[in-house]
Amino acid sequence: MIFKSLVVGQLEVNCFVLACEQTREGIIVDPGDNAPGILKLVEEDNLNIVEVVATHGHFDHIGRAASVIEATGAPFAIHQADMFMVEGLEDIAAFLGFETDPPPKADRFIDEGDTICFGTKTLSILHVPGHAPGNVALTWDNHAIVGDTLFAGSIGRTDLEGGDPDVLMASIKNKLIPLGDDTHLYPGHGPFTTVGQEKKTNPFLVDRNHLQ
Repeated sequence: MIFKSLVVGQLEVNCFVLACEQTREGIIVDPGDNAPGILKLVEEDNLNIVEVVATHGHFDHIGRAASVIEATGAPFAIHQADMFMVEGLEDIAAFLGFETDPPPKADRFIDEGDTICFGTKTLSILHVPGHAPGNVALTWDNHAIVGDTLFAGSIGRTDLEGGDPDVLMASIKNKLIPLGDDTHLYPGHGPFTTVGQEKKTNPFLVDRNHLQ
């Protein structure tokens, strides 16, 4: 699989471009900012983007979705529970001093058990709420793009609208930890990590015996 990442925006979101080497079909995940930089990654490998996917609806993850959708002609996918953030995108961002594109139109709602397909590749969806009600993880072959659920050495904040610390920990315990210690995790911010590394060193997990 072609796998590329780019840190975008002032809040340093990890944006991802994934594609099938054989067909050159691919997806863009979390185009929060720097649409030209994201599109450059697409053009470098002459990719045909078939879907733009949001791990969740916070403005720093979808702020330039409309731009990349317009440039690629690809549909937009997000969990329905985060549509209130999509619809309020510009107002929410402006309140915090940021500028974004207008809200993208949702073409597909993704949820637990759904798949994302491009070329010969298939990703599976896990619903991992807690940071945001519609946070999803995209999983494949011991890899997972997890949005803002779990970070290297930390966990997602839960003080924003729709956040819930108990729900977040349940998502980590019941959805991410069972992926296995060797699973590579690609968070929405910061360095990449693994399930095993977080079980050993993440202060939010190491003191919780039920996660060992």
